[in-house]
Formats: sequence, C-alpha cells, structure tokens
Amino acid sequence: MSKIAIDMMGTDLGIKPIINALKVFMKKYDDVTFILIGAEKELKATTAAAKLDNTKYEIFATTEVIAMTEGMMEVRRKPNSSMVRGTELLRDQKVDALVSGGSTAAFLAACHFIVGEISGVLRPAFMPFIPTVNKGKSVLMLDVGANLENDAQDLINFAIMASVYAQEIMHNPKPSVAILNIGEEASKGKDYHKEAYKLLENNKNIFFKGNIEPRDITSDFVDIIVTDGFTGNIALKTLEGMAKNLMGVIKYELTKNFYRKLKAFSLRKAFRGIRETFDYRNNAAALVLGLRAIAVKTHGSSDEKSWISTLELTRTAVVNDFVQKMTVKLLKGN
Repeated sequence: MSKIAIDMMGTDLGIKPIINALKVFMKKYDDVTFILIGAEKELKATTAAAKLDNTKYEIFATTEVIAMTEGMMEVRRKPNSSMVRGTELLRDQKVDALVSGGSTAAFLAACHFIVGEISGVLRPAFMPFIPTVNKGKSVLMLDVGANLENDAQDLINFAIMASVYAQEIMHNPKPSVAILNIGEEASKGKDYHKEAYKLLENNKNIFFKGNIEPRDITSDFVDIIVTDGFTGNIALKTLEGMAKNLMGVIKYELTKNFYRKLKAFSLRKAFRGIRETFDYRNNAAALVLGLRAIAVKTHGSSDEKSWISTLELTRTAVVNDFVQKMTVKLLKGN
C-alpha cells in the first residue's frame, strides 16, 4: 500500500477542492492512502462534511502555514508548517510522495534543504506534461520554473532525467529530445544553447533531434523539450492561457446567433473533445525531477479536476518506483 502526503494549506482555493478530488480518487483506487497535513480543526470538519473514507487517510496536525506570497526563508521561520512537516515525512521515508499547491519558492527550498537531490544533480526541475495535437499524447517539458537560470549541463541533466521517465514509466524506448530555441538551426540561441546542442548531439544515450521553436511545442514532433526554467515557465503559462482563451473565442463565435447555435449543437461532441484535449487541468501538476524522493507541485489555483490529475500523476510515479529507477540510471551514467 502506497502512502502519499498532501500539504493541504497555502493554496489559493483552500482545502475543499483537494477533499473533493480525494473523494473521487479514493473510489477509483484501493492501493493508496493519504496523510493530510494542516490545520487539524479545519481538516476534521471538511473531511467529515465530505464523508471522506476515513480508512484511507489520517490527519497530521500542524500549526503554521506558509502563504502563497511567502518565500524560501519561511521554511526556516515556520518549522511546524504543513509544507515543512511534509518534506520531513518524505525525507524520513514515512511517505512515498509529497504533493503541494503552496508557494513554489518555499516548496523548492524545503525540497532542497530537507529532502536533497540525487548525487550528480545540481538543480532539480519542474516537469509537466504538455498536451499535443495527437490526442492522448503529451510532451514532457522541463524546466518550467524551478530555476530562473540554467547552463548547458543543466539541460543535459534534464534530458537524461526526462528520458528515464519516458523509458521507464511511459515505456518509450527511444524518447526524442529537443532544445526549446528561437530557431531550428544549431547556431541559434545563447551560448549555453549552442553548447547544450553539441553535448546532446554527442551523447549516444540521448535521442537528440535538434532545436524546436515555441510554435511547435504542441505539434508532437518530439517527446521531450528541455529549456531553462524562466523561458519554460513563460512558455507553459502562455500555452495554458492561449488554450483557455481560444475555447472562449470558439464558444463566443458559436453562440452569436440562433443559426450558429443550431449548427454548433450537432458538433458539440467534437468541440468537447477539443476542449478536453487542451484543458491544462488534465495536466495541472509537475514532477520535481532530481530529488531523492517523489515530490509533485501543482498550481496554487488548482480546482477539483486539477487535483485529480495531480493525484493521478503522483500515484503513477509512486507505483512505478520512479525515483529509484532514475537514481540507478543516473549513477550508471544513463
């Protein structure tokens, strides 16, 4: 039986969406239990009201909260916060994974100082799953916000870690890798892009396909895209915003008059399929790759649907013993 800890505090929408997601998730899976970390009184009241299966969770009471707007220093200032206690449980192997929707800066600091990285990994990375035009197929992109700056060696490590995930978890024996850049030519980009290009090109364990431009992220041209965290975060949020706004435009155009509404009714299943394909809530979370244990970061604004996909991702990593497999590969030099 796997055990997942959830930092229940510090999100934008509170604990109710998490509880609702857990109720759905618990009905689907019998191989996972949870430790819900946070304010005891609030958690007891909300779980009781939701009639959450009390055989599948326990409450770990804490008295402090790291707010969404607070940074890494709060990890030291608030030792009894849900986030810090969660990372301690992860470090001590009391749980198999930790999930948080709280402050990104604080979560990364807690993971770094308390859990630590795998030997040889200098910088962890956020790796989300980006939907593509090929329904059901996602591209792995990293880093998308764990770091503001990265060098060429970081991109190599990102490519190796993501390749291990694709091979071991997604059963893709030869995952293709590309560098996010302003052009496809090897001469494009900053110096570290060019250096990373040469290093990946000469790495026999990486199936390198060159550079990829932002417009092709969702085109299903490659399996893995590596980039620095600042650029990756902007790209990710641009894609999420574009998908959301595009569906809004489509809905507006289809409901402008009665004739269009009539036509749209006959195509409702098709439009529902488009919306579902590019709904970022289906891929709301990111694995924190490079740590000694499984940590998952989801959006602070995650709703019930987002939390369900977050729990799905976490369970997949846990049941496949992903960190152990990646550690072995990294120590062997992939």
